[in-house]
Amino acid sequence: MEKIGIGLIGYGGIGKIHTLCYKDIEMYYPSQLPQIDLAAVCTSNAESAKRAAKEGGYRKWFVEASALIHDDDVTVVDCSLPNFRHKPVLLEAIAAGKHVYCEKPLALNGAEAREIANEAAAAQVQIGMAFNYRFIPALLRAHELVQSGALGEIYRFQAEYLHSGYENPEKPLSWRLQHDKSGGGALADLGAHAIDLMRWLLGEFESVRAMTQTYITERPVSRGATEKGTVTVDDAAWLQVRLKNGALGTIEASRFSTGVLDELRFEICGENGALRFNLMDANYLYWFDASRKGGAYGGEQGWLRLDTVQQYPGASIPPARAILGWQRTHAENQYQFLKAIVEGKTPQPNLIDGLRAQFILDAAYLSARQGGWVEVEQE
Repeated sequence: MEKIGIGLIGYGGIGKIHTLCYKDIEMYYPSQLPQIDLAAVCTSNAESAKRAAKEGGYRKWFVEASALIHDDDVTVVDCSLPNFRHKPVLLEAIAAGKHVYCEKPLALNGAEAREIANEAAAAQVQIGMAFNYRFIPALLRAHELVQSGALGEIYRFQAEYLHSGYENPEKPLSWRLQHDKSGGGALADLGAHAIDLMRWLLGEFESVRAMTQTYITERPVSRGATEKGTVTVDDAAWLQVRLKNGALGTIEASRFSTGVLDELRFEICGENGALRFNLMDANYLYWFDASRKGGAYGGEQGWLRLDTVQQYPGASIPPARAILGWQRTHAENQYQFLKAIVEGKTPQPNLIDGLRAQFILDAAYLSARQGGWVEVEQE
């Protein structure tokens, strides 16, 4: 493979981030991949498509996703669209034999995700998922500690992903606030990341019990409009979780956390140690080693702050002491996906991760509607 042709569909905020990161990968990992060619970009109209091509550095632009997918210069289709548009794009890309990099969540629900998974398996096409928080060095270190058995048996965990910004009742209705277009609210939007991290760190989910809340049930249909539309998704959600390994935990997702910016945080407690992390303090992982001896004035026991910062093995820049930024985790996610494609391997995170997260979301929303514990569907 002499070059990898990227075809980006959707040039909103996340599409722009993906574009920046494709440009950065060669600087982070020089000569590790074939040339990354920004082959084509697609948006909904000619004016925005031309602007996206010029701004992003894409060689071609399209207004129809199908035309981009079938362009011979496109090797990988990057789906950075709203959730309700994922399925048709992914199915067409799979049928065309193109590998896909997809923003979370994979689809609107488990049924759609399963259909995508079946088609991808039959076509032997790879689907990579944008679960970029796995690629924070602190969380890579946390995964290493858990997998090594350093925590021993896991007793409990709590994970939260909290945002603000939806408290204003005049914030207009958007696709994110309509269930038929988003598949869910705070839980599907933010909770999907927390769910994926707990799965990746601790193991498969067995069952969940959930409660959701919508604080503002009607919003203006557009900015400044007097006409109101119904909000059909959750503003906040709370999950109790049973893992297959017996661990118990909670997950909260909220877009109504006044005073918060972007707090993805968790605590995991096991028989031999514990971990803490907060995205707003992302340069560090906090580790409690229960084997360290207590004694006078506490002895050696206590929380250790591990300086993980930007310690990506093999990366040429930024230096390992540099503070971490959001863009860097997306770049790492995209790099690892493209590297797997070039090497003929299954990327991590992949289609199965997207599918299982979708099954957990389905179980949580079912529990919120009918009450009680709901078993999580397995493959």
